Amino acid sequence: MGDAPLGRVAGAHDGRVPVTSGDRETEATVRVDPRLCRGTGLCQAMSPALFRLTGAGHAEAVEARLTGPEALETARSVADCCPMGAVELTVGPSTGGPDRPER
Repeated sequence: MGDAPLGRVAGAHDGRVPVTSGDRETEATVRVDPRLCRGTGLCQAMSPALFRLTGAGHAEAVEARLTGPEALETARSVADCCPMGAVELTVGPSTGGPDRPER
């Protein structure tokens, strides 16, 4: 698969995606690092509800709230598939507690 980095975990927040895990709600946050993004459009093609391309040709997270485990799984898939490793995913409780990075 080459030496390209895969999706990363970070603490920055662009788009919030609340999801339910078991009987408690978890908040997953996705962000695109503009320093790493090369505008391939793969993230937007995989999930136009979460990502869009800017006029400058780089991806960014869309301010969108999605409920359910599908939202988190989609964000994970996109982060794993980004050829530049520019998509960052942070998972934490929605109670305002500290984020728990997903590994």
